[in-house]
Amino acid sequence: MKKVLIVVVIVLILGGAGLYFFVLAGDSEKPEVRVEYSPGDFFTTNVKVDGGATRMLKAGIVLVVNEEGLESKLEQENARIRDTIIFILRALTVDEITAEGEQEELRTRIVDTLNERLGIDNFVEVLFNDFVMA
Repeated sequence: MKKVLIVVVIVLILGGAGLYFFVLAGDSEKPEVRVEYSPGDFFTTNVKVDGGATRMLKAGIVLVVNEEGLESKLEQENARIRDTIIFILRALTVDEITAEGEQEELRTRIVDTLNERLGIDNFVEVLFNDFVMA
């Protein structure tokens, strides 16, 4: 009787482990794809200062997309990508750039505008390599 009980317990344990590894673990989500794309050299543009003056902003930007294989499409659209980013940066004021939380807002604005302008939803993040105002 003890031998039968031991065999049943072992079969249940092995069955539970097999169920977990082959069925439940296989249903887990795939890891999110994150591919970095550099739209080229630094972005250098003027930004507005109160009183009509301007200052220069230099930003190194890397875009993160959620799909592999988009590099050729992004390279074809690189001029439009750069134009969009420069347009966004040029519209900023010094106060907006230095305000608390504005750089996070700027990241979101770049992602949303690029996705809208290119008709995709693959841009997920903006990384700043440099962000210098002179």
